[in-house]
Amino acid sequence: MIGEYKKKFIALASIATLITSAILFSGALQLTTIYAQAPSNSNSTDSKQPLPVILIHGYFSDASVWNKWQDLLKKDGISAYPITFKQSDDKCGSAAEHAKELSDQIAQIKSQTGQDQVNIVGHSKGGLDARMYLANDTKDVANLIMIGTPNAGSPLAENNHMCAPAIYDLKPWASDTKVRMNPNTKYFTIAGDWNPNTGNCNLSLFSFAQQSGSSNLPKPNDGMVPVSSVEALEYSNSLGHSKSCHSNLLSEYEYGLAKNLLIGNK
Repeated sequence: MIGEYKKKFIALASIATLITSAILFSGALQLTTIYAQAPSNSNSTDSKQPLPVILIHGYFSDASVWNKWQDLLKKDGISAYPITFKQSDDKCGSAAEHAKELSDQIAQIKSQTGQDQVNIVGHSKGGLDARMYLANDTKDVANLIMIGTPNAGSPLAENNHMCAPAIYDLKPWASDTKVRMNPNTKYFTIAGDWNPNTGNCNLSLFSFAQQSGSSNLPKPNDGMVPVSSVEALEYSNSLGHSKSCHSNLLSEYEYGLAKNLLIGNK
């Protein structure tokens, strides 16, 4: 009898040992899992949302010129806001008038997105509108990209009164081309170096002027603005040159030159 009890006791003890070992092993697995996951949790960081992009059209133009860029920005997860000026003449308003209206529009976009800053891309005179706004030393624009912007004016605007008062802002060394740099913003340019023989210029209202301008303006130029004028600001940095004419500078190619900056990789 005693032998049988002893055998049962030994068997029960063995089972208890196995259960305890299983529990300890399970706990060890759980701890291993926890600590194996811990590094990935501790190292994880929230991806930074790209700043909203304000798109400002140029002289005698409207927000529809940004349709291609809107699609490209959306594809890259960037909020885009093409500007239409409603309190002043949208197509022919002065840079000073547009700058005043930009102040309210940028404030609305910041409130809507919850961002403290925006990026601005301006085509042609749109870049001058933005420079006028930035002359107030605002801190809410991280980067300004000026595409084909006549930062030192364009000779084609001389003796021209079409679409006033906007045309006066495009004259060589007009007051808006001389506004000071905003130290809180980085300035960038994209310029057109166009050869009419290669095409790269769809038919537009300015086709004849661009054909003539290509021959008469200092070279290289985009048919309306010399590269030297686009890059006249000593504090701006070039993102590159395009082979398109002035009115074609808002294609996927130019977007590619600006993309890394707008995404936040520069």
